[in-house]
Amino acid sequence: MPHLGEPIDPPEIDVSSPDDFRSSFRTTDFKNTLPAIRQRFPNIDPLYLTKIFRGTIQPEGLIWLDVDREDASPPDFANLAHMLYCFEIYAQLICHLASPQGVEAELELQRALADYRVRLLKLCKVATFESLRDWHKAYLAAQIKEGQDKPSGWRERREELGHILRRAG
Repeated sequence: MPHLGEPIDPPEIDVSSPDDFRSSFRTTDFKNTLPAIRQRFPNIDPLYLTKIFRGTIQPEGLIWLDVDREDASPPDFANLAHMLYCFEIYAQLICHLASPQGVEAELELQRALADYRVRLLKLCKVATFESLRDWHKAYLAAQIKEGQDKPSGWRERREELGHILRRAG
C-alpha cells in the first residue's frame, strides 16, 4: 500500500480484444502508441484514450478531453470555441492513433479533419449553435461507428443529418 505522497502507478489498461470488429485503427498497436500520446496529452484520462481507440466513446464524451474545465460533471459544449477545442484534441488523438498507417495516410486524415472543421465553421454562420452542436454530435456518432481513421467519412456531406440544423435567425 503506497504511503501519502508516494507516486502511484496507473492501473494497467485492458487492451485485449473484445474489439475484433473495431472499425478504426486496425493496424495500430495501442500499447506501443499510448506512451507517445500520454507524453503529448498527460492530463487526459487513459480511459478516454482507450474508448477512442476502441470506437466506444460517445460524442458527448469528447467534453472530457477538455482537461482545463473546472466542473466535475460533463456539461454540454458551451459554445463554438469550446466545441472546436474538444474536437481539435480528439482530432490530434486520432491522428496519433492512425500514424502506423504511414505518413501519407496520416496526412490525408489530417486534411480530411481540416475539411470537416472548415465545414463546421461555415455552418456556424447559418445555423443556430444548438442545432450545430446536435448535428456535430450526430456526425461524430456516425463517424465513430464507421471508422474514425477513414478520411472519406470526414468529407461526407451526410445529408441525412441535415434536418437537425436550424437556420439562425
